[in-house]
Amino acid sequence: MELSLRLRPFWLPVPSTWLTVEEVWRHAGNGQPVVLRETGRPTVSGAAKLSLALPGLPRGLYRLETMTVSLSDAFGLLCIRRPAETGQHELLVLPKPLPLQPALDGAGGELPHQRRQPHLQRQAASPFIYGTRPFAPGDPLNRIHWRATARAGALRAKETEQPGADRLLICLDAARGRSNAAAFEAAVEAAAGLAKRALELGVAVRLAACDRQGSMGEAQTASRLPGLLRLLALLPCDGARPLAALVQRETQHQRPGTAVAIITAEPDEQLLRLLCRLRSRAVQLVYVNGAAESGAVQQWRRQTEAAGCNFMAVGAVVRAAAEGGDGDAADADRPAAVV
Repeated sequence: MELSLRLRPFWLPVPSTWLTVEEVWRHAGNGQPVVLRETGRPTVSGAAKLSLALPGLPRGLYRLETMTVSLSDAFGLLCIRRPAETGQHELLVLPKPLPLQPALDGAGGELPHQRRQPHLQRQAASPFIYGTRPFAPGDPLNRIHWRATARAGALRAKETEQPGADRLLICLDAARGRSNAAAFEAAVEAAAGLAKRALELGVAVRLAACDRQGSMGEAQTASRLPGLLRLLALLPCDGARPLAALVQRETQHQRPGTAVAIITAEPDEQLLRLLCRLRSRAVQLVYVNGAAESGAVQQWRRQTEAAGCNFMAVGAVVRAAAEGGDGDAADADRPAAVV
């Protein structure tokens, strides 16, 4: 962050003055302080421009609490400290999206390498015909392609294919729970990664979480991704309702061509039964697990794939701070402070 200051003349009692600026920012969610400090030399006119380096910060909203300006001589014999007027400033650290691939073409389907054509997106709810083949014994009569049969002089059958989804529903588990809270940062980054990749492919995204407020957001194009990242940056892990209830409610309002990604660290039997009922969709369970849970990963992989759904495991890496990526922080324009 760039910070510009201008000192009044009486702040420069001796030559070779060193200027130190210290800012204290506080996380709006957990209350943890972040101290930024930088030292430089003002010009003869009293102007100074300092760059405060941001460390890797956990996602969330930070507010500037205090700012202190110190002046000292080159030998450290004289030091003057004064508080500065800060005004109201906020810093929003966005989550860093994980490089994940959403399952948009059903169980075991591969992610397409090219953007889907708009006319295929509109047909996502029903199979489409991409060719014909010779009619085989046992094929139903409604599979006969009569125009191709007339041209070929022999029975031809339709070759159909279920096109990929044109919309992705991401359901994020934000319910209170020891396992879920410990892995929640990785779950948020997984949701950000799935949304980012889907929007890059031209697939609209709806994000819903089972936190206390029932947070949700939508993005139709990649230019709307920052809005979803802001929602995820402020999302708490404080919900009381089960994830299965959220998934059931959301899928009831989505058309059949909508793919579903479910992100949780605490899957249960209720969610598994719901996956069995959703097998007609392209459903993906993203299981956020700890390093010592390899047995649980294999167990849920078998049960999820047996239900006809995709499975992905994401490790919940223990870090001192859940860091945002480059450019994942936004600060309002700050005017020059006069001390």
